[in-house]
Amino acid sequence: MKRFDVAVIGGGIAGASAAFWLSVGLSADRSADRRVVLFEQESELAFHSTSRSAAVYLENYGGPTNHRLSTASRGFFENPPGAVDAPFLEPLGFLDVGPESSADEFAARAAEAAKVTSSICFLDASQIAELCPALRPEHAVVGVWEPDAMAVDVMAVHQFYVREARARGLQIERSSRVESLDRRDDRWKITTSSGELEASVVVNASGAWGDHVASLARAAPVGLTPRRRTAFTTRTHHDTTGWPFVHSGVVGAECYFKPEAGQQLLCSLADETATTPGDARPEELDIALAIDRLNALADLNIRSVATTWAGHRTFAPDRQPVIGWDDEADGFVWMVGQGGAGIVTSPASGMVVASLIGGEELPDPLKNLGLTTEMLGRRG
Repeated sequence: MKRFDVAVIGGGIAGASAAFWLSVGLSADRSADRRVVLFEQESELAFHSTSRSAAVYLENYGGPTNHRLSTASRGFFENPPGAVDAPFLEPLGFLDVGPESSADEFAARAAEAAKVTSSICFLDASQIAELCPALRPEHAVVGVWEPDAMAVDVMAVHQFYVREARARGLQIERSSRVESLDRRDDRWKITTSSGELEASVVVNASGAWGDHVASLARAAPVGLTPRRRTAFTTRTHHDTTGWPFVHSGVVGAECYFKPEAGQQLLCSLADETATTPGDARPEELDIALAIDRLNALADLNIRSVATTWAGHRTFAPDRQPVIGWDDEADGFVWMVGQGGAGIVTSPASGMVVASLIGGEELPDPLKNLGLTTEMLGRRG
């Protein structure tokens, strides 16, 4: 039977980042003496949430812990520790807008976010109109502006993780659904649909399936809830050059649009419909509601869509990520609950997992932002 030091369950961005750091190491000489295997239940990696992302690098998203993880990840995205064909990031500011009644809330959010990312600021109606003149003034009176947000090449990042890890010995098992996890003599016996092996540590990076995988290891669930998000592309009559990513989080008017090449817009209802793990599919009613909201928010005149899709965003009850050793199941590490921030936090989250398993302190980019393992592990 094959033996490994670490088995990572889940081939999306979280599992790939963990496998990367576990394989290459965190130290300056970038070496790690570990045998790592990654399991993916589908025939291809990054099939569910990762490949269906809006592909935006935001720091101020997903609460204070995710904000710090995202900020700590920026150095990786800007200067990857290895050769790449093109930059991972391209400029794309992020603008969150609301009506006059949101002014106090938006000002407070901007001030709090600026404590971590100083460029984030509050905008008034005239400043918003300069950034995106298509926005209707009655719906975009105040805003929170993140000028250093970026578009991110999600699949290039994922492929980088996989390529670099494989070069250092990572073994990948596709079409390998984990069927049982049994702890014996300080090792896990792992039975999958493609065979059996052993590993000292299991990393649960299985997204919407996180609680199911935990049950196989006899670990208590954290209460994960996968939520469907619907998206589509459409053509616009506007010249969108220089437009930011525009988001409305006002209750009852949630939606967003992102400019893409060829006068295309990526649009979404920004929905969070509770669902079950599986291959998420868009609902026609959600597409129609998104079109109504987007046309109300801005002069977009959307009448038809080109492509549609949906993906999972999986949340823990407190909507914060769960990254750490399980309290009861020895040798079992959680890496779940990223709630839509998994792409932008993946470099830092992978570092956290590698440092925990290696018995090392958190790297300086994380510690300097006030991150602790206590903030990241199971709570409550």
